[in-house]
Amino acid sequence: MVYSVQQIKYEMLAYIKEFGGEFGDYYVGIAANPKAELFKRHGVHQKKDPWLYKQTLTFLAARTVQRYFLEQLGTDGEPVLRGDEDTDCVYIYKKSERTKP
Repeated sequence: MVYSVQQIKYEMLAYIKEFGGEFGDYYVGIAANPKAELFKRHGVHQKKDPWLYKQTLTFLAARTVQRYFLEQLGTDGEPVLRGDEDTDCVYIYKKSERTKP
């Protein structure tokens, strides 16, 4: 399902509130294949670590969500400046000793 920028912001903020911690305790990224990024690249444990991803309409929408979390709220993450039409998912996870940026 595809979500609007505002819906994703709201859901991700609710997610952070649910699992607690500071904004800097979370990593926000953009990917065409968010599960591969979460579980292979970042080492997120599918059952033990809190994580979430949402699909946007476009790369630009995903970039808008990521910029909000990185620049306004201070979450961790590597800004994604370029992406094709398939790079439309925003993901978030709570960092732990198991995960890597």
